[in-house]
Amino acid sequence: MSIYSRMFFLATIMLLSFFMVVNPNETVAAAGYGFKLWYSVIVPALLPFFIAADLLVSLGLAQFLGVILEPVMRPLFKLPGCASLVAAMGFTSGFPVGAILTRRLYEDQLINGPEAERLASFTNNSSPLFIIGAVGVGMFNSPALGGLLAVSHYLANLLVGLFWGLTAPPRPGPKKTAPGQLWQEALKTLANHTIPPGGAGKLLSDAIKTSINNLLAIAGFIIIFSVLTRMLSTWGLMHYIAILWSQLLFFLKLSYEAACGIAMGMFEITIGSQAIASAGGVDILHQLLAVSLLLAFSGFSIIAQVMGVLAGMPVRLSFYLKARLLQIGFSLIITWSGYHLLLGRGVILTIASPVEKVLYSIHAWHISLWCMAAGLLLIGIMMIFSLIRDVK
Repeated sequence: MSIYSRMFFLATIMLLSFFMVVNPNETVAAAGYGFKLWYSVIVPALLPFFIAADLLVSLGLAQFLGVILEPVMRPLFKLPGCASLVAAMGFTSGFPVGAILTRRLYEDQLINGPEAERLASFTNNSSPLFIIGAVGVGMFNSPALGGLLAVSHYLANLLVGLFWGLTAPPRPGPKKTAPGQLWQEALKTLANHTIPPGGAGKLLSDAIKTSINNLLAIAGFIIIFSVLTRMLSTWGLMHYIAILWSQLLFFLKLSYEAACGIAMGMFEITIGSQAIASAGGVDILHQLLAVSLLLAFSGFSIIAQVMGVLAGMPVRLSFYLKARLLQIGFSLIITWSGYHLLLGRGVILTIASPVEKVLYSIHAWHISLWCMAAGLLLIGIMMIFSLIRDVK
């Protein structure tokens, strides 16, 4: 950390500490909101992913997929086949599953530094629970618009991965092998995988402990950034940030309320997205574009979570921010195109449901399990493509 970064960080923490002393009621309210969001949505949505992902890597699935899916991942993303597990889980779960699995593969020496940097930059996404449930149904009262935002978000991040694959230095491609031989090599790799002593009980216990530690760290990030956002709003600093965004995004014709939503969304996307969706005097397309921008950027709270997980690895913050800028550009184009396609077909449906009910009463555990099944299905589809490619 440079001297300038250290001084800026020190000044921010001092201001935050001063705010906590002079505004205890605001601090408690903001921390309570962040904690409620964590235990009501984050824990049930991410805990099964964390435990299952840790167990899958411990049992050797990453090495197995590394052999089977090498013919798919290497040409497209310039990544080894084991990265497919990170992609599948990252695209069907939520922040920061992609970063946690990337770190696990790097520590197990299955990927190198540049590969870890590229992999982490496009496998951290908002969860389907948040985009379709909270944003689409709860904020815009439309599952169709939630689906549009989800498609633009995931497709844009996939394009980021493909872009890094095109610009990465070339490496020798996978050798052509018969499908039967490919499966034999993969099964041999799985059989030779060394499992730590202690049996299934020890593996499950370690996975739960690691998952809970990661969730507690996420809780800290959510709470501290909730308080930071409340501080900026209470002291009026968010007003000037909103004015700056309204001038930078003049082409979206944002109202002051929507610009405030983007300003708050820079720090916490839930608060920002809700403010944009409820802002008056803004065309629905411009609201969707603004929310799509926030989802792609993900907010400083999420970025801090991801970089905290990847601390000590050769992953640059500047590279990760470049990926977010790329995703913003792709996401805006896809959202704009998809919205006009939806309007042309007249499939924008609305349902009345308050955001609090969707955000805090939705069956997050059930949805997370379905998303996990979707991730495994995605891995299965990639395996089929890999076999078809080898046959050709």
